[in-house]
Amino acid sequence: MGADQEPVAKKTWQELQAAKAAERNSRIPEEWKLKADQLPSEDVVDLRPIVSSCGILSSAELAITGEEYDASSLAAAIAAGKFTAVEVVTAFCKRAAVGQQLCNMLTEIMFADAIKRAEELDGIFKTTGKTVGPLHGVPMTWKECFHFKGYDSTNGYMSRVFQPADHTSPLAELLQAAGAVIISKTNVPQTMLVAEAHNNVFGQTKNPVNSRLSCGGSSGGEGSSQAFRCSALGVGTDVGGSIRIPAACNGVYGYKPTFGVIPMIGYSYSGWTGSNTGIPAVSGPLGHSVRDLALFTDVVRAARPWRFDPAVIPNIMEMEPVSRKPVVGVIHASGITPHPPVRRAVREAAAKLAAAGFEVRNFTPPDLLGVRDVSEQLFTLDGLSYPKRECARSGEPPVPSVLKIGFWDMPAKTQEEAWAWNTKKGDIQKKMLDEWQRVGCDVVLSPVGPHTAPKPGEWTNDHYTVVWNVCDYPAVIMPFTHADPALDPADVEFKPMHEADKKNQDLYDPELFKGAPVALQIVGPRLGDKQLLKDAQLLDSVLNGTA
Repeated sequence: MGADQEPVAKKTWQELQAAKAAERNSRIPEEWKLKADQLPSEDVVDLRPIVSSCGILSSAELAITGEEYDASSLAAAIAAGKFTAVEVVTAFCKRAAVGQQLCNMLTEIMFADAIKRAEELDGIFKTTGKTVGPLHGVPMTWKECFHFKGYDSTNGYMSRVFQPADHTSPLAELLQAAGAVIISKTNVPQTMLVAEAHNNVFGQTKNPVNSRLSCGGSSGGEGSSQAFRCSALGVGTDVGGSIRIPAACNGVYGYKPTFGVIPMIGYSYSGWTGSNTGIPAVSGPLGHSVRDLALFTDVVRAARPWRFDPAVIPNIMEMEPVSRKPVVGVIHASGITPHPPVRRAVREAAAKLAAAGFEVRNFTPPDLLGVRDVSEQLFTLDGLSYPKRECARSGEPPVPSVLKIGFWDMPAKTQEEAWAWNTKKGDIQKKMLDEWQRVGCDVVLSPVGPHTAPKPGEWTNDHYTVVWNVCDYPAVIMPFTHADPALDPADVEFKPMHEADKKNQDLYDPELFKGAPVALQIVGPRLGDKQLLKDAQLLDSVLNGTA
């Protein structure tokens, strides 16, 4: 059924909500469900240890899904015959089931189909002695906005429930052809323009690292899924920080490519199809290592996706990157002063790189608050006519985080106004390029946001991430440290530059933010994705001691 058609049954949105919740719960086997006394109280902050104590996963399954393996090493273990695809997929399905009951990050659960596909893969491997592809048996989760045949593509809208897709998105088909096994889709915000994962269809997703804080968004369900290790590799989308913010909030790796590197064609739009704001959305991976981000990208590019997606650019990822110590430009702050843990992370990372022999230089971007002024206008060219229409069809209200970010009441723009805002975007791109040339850097090290994960619904300013969408530069997120009240006390001498700066610092509570992941953003030049991924692996090895 198309998005323009009426729902099959005329029900209230609350009735549809209850029916959808019952369907999702029915897809979790009874033996994988937590008992009432295993559900944590509200004062339990870190939800991840519950998977080890609940008894649903065996010790072998805990090892398979644990930190010993990333997607790359897991694929190698399956190919070597150490594990069967069924063992791996079943283990991750069970872990995802536990994660869902604790954090509410899954939407369309596909456990039964996933195990069936794993059985088929094992049969092929047993018969031929060969894997189907480089991701043979690797369990994946995907952001709700991708289609999978036979499953709903609600994108967080009540108007789309119980309308199964009649096809699978081309990017998903490509990864399935490489052997990946899809176990679930993951939660998103209503409208897809919020750094949160909350909608009326599926509810609010929790951050498993610190349940009191936001999971981020719009790929928030995917960030939460990766932090709980519900899958070995995830896929999100990013138009303003939607991969990078949840990766940072949940302490996992993420990669926003340049537009034209990874196909976007055929996903479930959150706005009018064919619309062009001037800031293109991109698809990209979230996972457990930089090499997993590179593996995902290599697998996709090897399939020559420009043959089915006219927006994909051939021959930009096929040249081998050079081995080097990149010159690192550093953004410490712009527009809004980051919280103490973020300032410390950037400062310590820059010092650690300098001590390791990297040349580190200060980088002063165009005012990032000014960039946000432009991006929010371009994101709302239609005055959010599409989400408003979808909500009106079912009668559902906007959720609080949608209203709080401030886009809902922004007016539509005339064509002349759209041209003017895109001209401002071009000015920003030119200023950024000029600064990159002035500094002479290969990559830029930057905060991901002015804070770590805040309380749910409070990540309302994306200026540290959206600037790289506006400029169309690729960026990698890597976890680096954690907020620590002893190391990151409130800045009693802080003098705000303006009201937004004061409002941001007022959010900081050292005890509330204790243990929150603090990530770094590593940015490369436009279309320099292949080199960025190689540089990021080197930087990760220095900053985090990864192999």
